[in-house]
This record gives sequence, structure tokens and C-alpha cells, in this order.
Amino acid sequence: MEHDEHWSGAERLEEMKRAYQSVPVPEELDFRVRSAMARARRRARLRRGLRRAAGMCAAALLTVTALANSGPGVAGAMEQIPLLGAITRVVTFRSYEDRRGELVGASVDVPEVENGGTLNDEIKAYTDAIIAEYEKDAAVMDTGEAAYQVDLSYTVATDNDSIFALRFNKTVVMANGVESVRIYDVDKRTGRILKLGDLFRADSGYLDVLTAEIQCQMRAQMDADEGVIYWLDGEVEEWNFTALDPDAAFYVNADGELVIVFNEGDVAPMYMGVTEFAIPAEATADIAVPGYLG
Repeated sequence: MEHDEHWSGAERLEEMKRAYQSVPVPEELDFRVRSAMARARRRARLRRGLRRAAGMCAAALLTVTALANSGPGVAGAMEQIPLLGAITRVVTFRSYEDRRGELVGASVDVPEVENGGTLNDEIKAYTDAIIAEYEKDAAVMDTGEAAYQVDLSYTVATDNDSIFALRFNKTVVMANGVESVRIYDVDKRTGRILKLGDLFRADSGYLDVLTAEIQCQMRAQMDADEGVIYWLDGEVEEWNFTALDPDAAFYVNADGELVIVFNEGDVAPMYMGVTEFAIPAEATADIAVPGYLG
């Protein structure tokens, strides 16, 4: 492939990375398969979230009530999920649905936490931006030829005594599908949105500790399965995972372990999908702030 001689090194690397990741797939087949998978995942995640909520508080009343449309393609509903601390118990959400021919459409679930404050502001800005981008792009799509599907769902990733984490799973299907994750972690005692660094002592070198643990897990997985590939020691150094981003997505699992989440394509080829790494408690015991991790 020929490139303009004025392209920067970074642009050439990005083009190489896209070429490496891309595997041509017939548009209509890819669209139908990925869309069906995305819808199935979204329904399953919602069901799991509701079952978990019911199990945590048997006395909680769970209702799903259809609300009047607030505009074309918009429906609303309400669910009550038991939460603790500064976050109250009612979560409302609306579902944005749009279809433009067989190949173009969107399904976006938008939650709202009662008295969620800054969390609600962040959620609204995030989901509004996704809807606006879809509508802008869909308006210029040829609905009879090109596939364009946006699917956004959410699930409760963490709900313990100290942290509430709301996870958004986004799938965008065009020639190929791309999955990404956004997680909002909230301190239940203060209502403050947490960053990864808030879980660790100042000057603890937590990023180095987590990076080393993730690299170790990556190598172990690749040694165990030749079909597993992570970018660690590749010839293109800029692709290699050498340091964890302090803004990395994370949640705390049922065992009290920190889980780091990478979007599709961030640290591995696209076929690996969204990747997650649970950090053992012993790896963070000496550097963690008390009260967040098990």
C-alpha cells in the first residue's frame, strides 16, 4: 500500500494497525450476526441485573412501567434497584430505538439514578453524545446498501457496601463490529465518581504494580492457548502494552478483586473482543486504600 510521504510515523502506525486488525466480512452478514448478538447480550445483561437486585433485597419492589414516548423512537421505563449509602434506590431509564431500513438502526438504554447528582450528569452527556453521533451519521447513510448499527446497554458491575459501578457496553457495527466499555464507579459513602487511583495509597506506584500483573496474565494466557494474542513484545513497539492508563475502565467483582477492562483492539487484535483482567487481592493488599477492595 502506498502512503503520502508527508504522513507522520504515528499515522503510518495507525494505518498498519487498522490493516492488521481488519478481516473483510460481507456487510449484511456481519450486520445481522453482530446485531443479533448485541441484542441478545443486552437482554441477558438486563435480566441478570434484575435478578441480582431482587436477590439482594427480597422486600424491594421491582417494577417496569412503560411510559409515553417523548419523541420519535423513544420509550421509557422504570426499575427499582436496591442500593446503599449516598446513592438512593431508584434507577430510571429510557430506551432510544430507531430503525432506518433493514441495515441501519440503534438501540440505546439510558439509566438515571435518583439523586445521582454528578453521576447522572455524566451518564446523560455520554448517552446524548452517542445518540447525536448516530443520528448525524445515519442521516447520510444509504439505508439500502450500508450497514450501521449502534447498540448500547448497561448493567450493574459492582454493588457492594462501598462501591456502585454502572457499566455501559457499546457495539458499533459497520463493515465490522467494534465493542467498547464505559464504567462509572461511585463511592457510596460520598457519591463521588472514583478514578482508579482513588483505590490506592498516594505514591504507591499502583500503575506499575497493575501493569506488571496484567502483563504476567497476558503471557500466561498466550502460553496456554496459541489462539490468544496480546500486544506485548511485538516488533511495532508503539502497539505493545507497557503501561496501564490511569483512566482505565475498572470495577470490583464479587470476590472483592479489582477488574481492569480494555476495549476491543486496545491491547489485542480485534477478534479478542473486550478483554478483562482480575487482579488477585494479594497483588494489591499492600497498596490499596482500606474499604474498597477485598
